[in-house]
Amino acid sequence: MMDEVHQAGVALAGYLQEHLHGSEEFWLWVTYLGDPGCIFLLYFPLAYALQCQLGVTVLWLGVICEWLNLVFKWFLFGERPFWWVHETGLHGSYNLMQFPSTCETGPGSPSGHCMITGAALLPIFMFCTDRLKRGMIRTLPLILYSLLMVGIAVSRLLILAHFPHQVVAGILAGVLLGYFLQRNAPLGRSFAFFTWSSLSLLIGALLIYWGMTAFGLDLSWSIHLATKWCAKAEWIRPETRPFSSVTRSAGNALGLGFALHCPLFHRLNTDVPSWRERGICLLLSFLFLRLQQALPLPISPPLLYYLLNFLRHCICPLIVIILSPYIVRGLDFGTVQKRD
Repeated sequence: MMDEVHQAGVALAGYLQEHLHGSEEFWLWVTYLGDPGCIFLLYFPLAYALQCQLGVTVLWLGVICEWLNLVFKWFLFGERPFWWVHETGLHGSYNLMQFPSTCETGPGSPSGHCMITGAALLPIFMFCTDRLKRGMIRTLPLILYSLLMVGIAVSRLLILAHFPHQVVAGILAGVLLGYFLQRNAPLGRSFAFFTWSSLSLLIGALLIYWGMTAFGLDLSWSIHLATKWCAKAEWIRPETRPFSSVTRSAGNALGLGFALHCPLFHRLNTDVPSWRERGICLLLSFLFLRLQQALPLPISPPLLYYLLNFLRHCICPLIVIILSPYIVRGLDFGTVQKRD
């Protein structure tokens, strides 16, 4: 049964590659927009610039849904098209191409790009909908959200990262999680809550991993297949490994606690910033996050890589919530002093 589903998915990927030939760069850009990493580096700063609570909601949804997505993948053992066609010997029947974003090393079901990004983006589009006047224009954010999710799904099929049922499952799970979990943004929680949340994500993932391994399951099977069948070794990225997502989520959870309980947080939020201040904060956040992510991490030993990845993402919320607003307020303060 699943072989037939997989074969139909590969045939659809071949159809997309044939009929969308020449627009690959566009679809690679769309798949980048769906990357869960963009939640922490792009969508969270953007949402925080719109509203503090919205930003915290987007970040928290990214943290929780990324962890859930990994657990789902461990239990569902989903194949990926780029290795499945080789393992089944059907690669000769299709003229398929791989791309730099193809070689994900985790299991394939459900799609993290669709599930995690879909959940985290939903509050942003609902926020925009609530602030538009009644009429047809209120449907515009929902239309844009739907188009984006369909575009991400098509891009994942095109580059052989997922089968159709995996992207559909990801979208459905993302919409449901985004709708129900957005009401639980931890804006007023204690620092201990964020500390225990971070530890729970780390320890919970380790316990599940060790438990499934104890029952004889090899949770590294997808890493072996991705490494075996990826067209180019340099396309295997360490940030796609399962425990990279765990340390990224746990780091952001702890970093959010540090940011919200920093003494500067309340000083920086005593009044509503102007749109000019928000725009400058957003640009500074993008710049600092970009520079931070550009710093290379040693791939081996793996434990050192995961530790540094955790610390790097622990800093991300501090950059957006504390550092960038502090610099902008400092510049405005200096300007006022000079005028006086």
